Amino acid sequence: MSNAKNVGQEIKSCLLIGSTGGGKTSQFLTYPGKKYALLFDTNAIATLRGHDIEYDEYIPEHLDLDVVTLKTNVRDKFSKAPEPKTYITFERDLEEKMRTNYFEDYDSIMIDSTTMFTDIVMDRVLWLNGRFGKQPEMADYAACTNTIIKVYRTLLGFRKPILITGHIEFQKDETTQRFQNTLAFLGQLRRRIPLMFNEVWLAYGEPNRDGKMSYYVRTRQDRQNQFLRCTSEFVETVENVTLDYKKPLESQGVGALLDRTVIASGG
Repeated sequence: MSNAKNVGQEIKSCLLIGSTGGGKTSQFLTYPGKKYALLFDTNAIATLRGHDIEYDEYIPEHLDLDVVTLKTNVRDKFSKAPEPKTYITFERDLEEKMRTNYFEDYDSIMIDSTTMFTDIVMDRVLWLNGRFGKQPEMADYAACTNTIIKVYRTLLGFRKPILITGHIEFQKDETTQRFQNTLAFLGQLRRRIPLMFNEVWLAYGEPNRDGKMSYYVRTRQDRQNQFLRCTSEFVETVENVTLDYKKPLESQGVGALLDRTVIASGG
């Protein structure tokens, strides 16, 4: 039998979600030590350029561009896209890295972003199910969900600080009739992915009177963000995470917030 009072500091995992341009990717610069990023978003490298971060980039290939309707077998037939192989390239690389203990050399890991990674997984699922270029069906959604969960569980199993980004949608709740943010994930992933992380925070930017942007994270729930979670009493509900690039980045932003529990407890 174990006792919770004897548990040491946890390795912090953070699901950082928000709208495009909310400063999610740049927060990885504040993470400790040697960093490695898995990039599925074509815009990510523009944010990380010039910083000491090793990465692999997996960008969707040429897709079936024909128009496909929800009506069975109604579609254009001009395009013939090649087999989508981005996911299997990623899978092969990840398996090889695990076999060679590649991740032991790194202190922090990022996936950017869940949104684009989902698209890549779904492309492969549709191909395997003989529906590439068609509308996904329930079996496709289930296979995509299970694959993403397995990948994330594997990466979280490395027991290193990990940052995974995702996007939100502003929608009207059918039950309460109130508008609120929802995770822009496939159905079951909206529930299952947040359960895997210590911290689920919302990133966003706001311009000041001079038009200069400041960036913030909301760490706890409110009426418009029911999916948020914060496990540390030393982190405020809203924190300013605007980066000052003239100072050491690892002492700022989300990385510093995640480290605050250790500092406050004398760890």
